[in-house]
Amino acid sequence: MVRRDNLRNDKKNTGKNDSRNRNNDYKKQKPLKERFKENSRENPKGNLKENFRDSSKGNSKNSSKGSLKDSSKGRSKEAKSEPVAYGLSAEDWLMPVSVSVETEAQLKAVMDIKAVSRIYVDEACFGIPEMVSEKDGIGSKGAKELIGDSRIPKNKVEKHAVTEDEYEAEAFAEIFKSIRASGKECGLRLRRIERETDPFLNSRKLLENLVKLGAAPDAVLIRSFDEAMMLSDTEPSEHKYSEQRPSETGNKGLNTIKRIFDYTCYGYNTEAVSMLLDLGAEGLTYPIELTGRECMGLRKSLKENESDERLRTVPYEALVYGHLPMMVSANCIQRTSDRCDHRNRILHLRDRMQKDMPVRCYCKYCYNQIFNAEPLVLYDLEGDIRALEPESVRYDFTIEPEAEVLRILSGAIPKAMTRGHFRHGIE
Repeated sequence: MVRRDNLRNDKKNTGKNDSRNRNNDYKKQKPLKERFKENSRENPKGNLKENFRDSSKGNSKNSSKGSLKDSSKGRSKEAKSEPVAYGLSAEDWLMPVSVSVETEAQLKAVMDIKAVSRIYVDEACFGIPEMVSEKDGIGSKGAKELIGDSRIPKNKVEKHAVTEDEYEAEAFAEIFKSIRASGKECGLRLRRIERETDPFLNSRKLLENLVKLGAAPDAVLIRSFDEAMMLSDTEPSEHKYSEQRPSETGNKGLNTIKRIFDYTCYGYNTEAVSMLLDLGAEGLTYPIELTGRECMGLRKSLKENESDERLRTVPYEALVYGHLPMMVSANCIQRTSDRCDHRNRILHLRDRMQKDMPVRCYCKYCYNQIFNAEPLVLYDLEGDIRALEPESVRYDFTIEPEAEVLRILSGAIPKAMTRGHFRHGIE
């Protein structure tokens, strides 16, 4: 009996989860890995040992179905220190690495990583906080409160000579300036939902104001066809900005901003990809609904297309990490459960399987995203990703604290993760 139990345990530990046993090829330590492996033992911020240990943890007996809770109330249990599995770090890819961030802490974390070549900041998470505009307006009082969050220069505030639109553009201009100072390209990831009644600038006007300031982003990540049409219909003429002095990076107009289409702009076949290129796409993201094999088939059909040279050469970006959105809601979950305090909270919805699905409240434009409880992890599948021949890979950070961002970029694999549809398609 003892011998049989041991065999049963061995099978459970070696065969149940292949994601914990596929890292024998990655024993070579890189500087970034060497730096952050220490974090798995020190656990500097939050209870991150739980997130990166091999064994799963039981659910609380007191949890109820469909409950809503604030993620700011951390768990008090201490997890035992266990071995951490590693995939490729950001340095290991040896190709351009892009990241998208939604918090100041995430931005600070990725700024110091040399392997990161481009940083996308989310339009709905940076700039002027919505709650300040609603309560205080854009007067001297509101302006002074905005200095810390939006990095508006003090001389602009003291003059009281700026408008709400200029405040918003100034905030992003300062962020882009700091990103460029770190030697990286800066990108703007557009909001998921845009209404005519939204406060502040719409996406088109924000980009136009950034152009006037000489601080246009190097790239814009487009996430809906409405955004693509908006930029396509408002392409400036060659002489519109000819009188403006070009910026240090050479930005002269909207036509200089590279347009990357995210995975939410679906391009499943050559006809769909051709339509995206007609809308101005200069780069695409592999669809997350396709399997890895289907993505390879799409890439092959594009490269073999003889009628359109654009299809043969269109660059692709592969998403290798991120909490994928399950639903985008224009209704305020915080207000439905209690009341909305306009503080961009991260909540959790507990489903019938006792899994906590993160909910990000984007109070600046009043919408929510419900994410998968487990993040997509593909950065340990080196052969599969390289077979797709991407021009770059991307990490999407949404709810992760600073320390966890560093660990992900060092190659550490979370204990709970998903492959999405990369292995198994939609049936």
